[in-house]
Amino acid sequence: MALLTFGPPEARRAYVAVMRMTATAQGTRAFEGPQAELVKMFAGLVGCSGCHGFENSLNFSELLGPHEPWPDANQGMADIAANLTDLRNRQEALHAALMVALYSRVSDPQATTTARWIGKKLGLGDDLVAMVEKVAHDNAAQAKGDIFRRVLSQRTPFEQQQIAEQMANHDLASLSDSVMTKQFHALVEHAPVGSLGAEMKSFYDSAGFEAPGKEGSPLPVEFLAAHDVHHVLAGYGTSPHGEVYTAVFNAANSPDGIGWLTVVLIQWHQGIKMGVFPPAHAHLEPEAMAQAAKRGAELNEDICSPSWDWLSLLNQPLDQVRQSLKIPPGGYVKAGENWHQ
Repeated sequence: MALLTFGPPEARRAYVAVMRMTATAQGTRAFEGPQAELVKMFAGLVGCSGCHGFENSLNFSELLGPHEPWPDANQGMADIAANLTDLRNRQEALHAALMVALYSRVSDPQATTTARWIGKKLGLGDDLVAMVEKVAHDNAAQAKGDIFRRVLSQRTPFEQQQIAEQMANHDLASLSDSVMTKQFHALVEHAPVGSLGAEMKSFYDSAGFEAPGKEGSPLPVEFLAAHDVHHVLAGYGTSPHGEVYTAVFNAANSPDGIGWLTVVLIQWHQGIKMGVFPPAHAHLEPEAMAQAAKRGAELNEDICSPSWDWLSLLNQPLDQVRQSLKIPPGGYVKAGENWHQ
């Protein structure tokens, strides 16, 4: 996310180049199909002028055409490495390569091999690729459960062992604190007109599912209700697109947000089930993603922290809460509209 939001133009170009090289398996196959479309989407996101403050959009056309942009893969990697001098940018570029490899609906060993080769060429070793391969193959369920458990422990006061035990029992909702749950329901039910709590009630009514803490809710109030507050504050609905844009907003706002973005991109972009909700495959708009990141980065408080007191804000006017957190205008659901678009 840091490279997408703050990286220099040459690093952004290298990011797109790494994705292109993975999609074509080091230039051994045509640049076409879903993986090529993914690369083009991210190229638009990385180079968007209005999203990143550039006077003009960055031109990556030579990386997005049918012809190979380099005489051979080694020359391509030399150009890429020269533009990725920062370790963090190299790591993010490898993440992008792995994302392309995993985007295929069937196993793509050629792309995975290319991502492994890119990681070694960038001096990153083999651990990350090996971990992702493990996730994608024999130990996928265990690895996905581990990711989900880690995310919940970062965003709630519960220890990983507590979460693991309740995951095994398929009863994460029982972690909810009963006193907090009753307080949350009362605040939402009786919130003043125009308040954050009143809009939360509208959120649950239009979304067609019960508020966290009620029968059938799959996750603890401490996580799910706080997450729903993020939806309302950011102005993103409950569609797969809304889930991703909210997660991007969180990731730009907080170090703890990046873990949830990982879950959401796998669940609601890749269409691979990660948690308790049905997965979906959403085609995302680069400008909307970049705008969500920009908005999240401007907040003056970490709203993903378990210590953030969102309950105390439910009776306050929604506009006032947004202003106090420095949330820029945006989102695609306005107060009073249907949140389940």
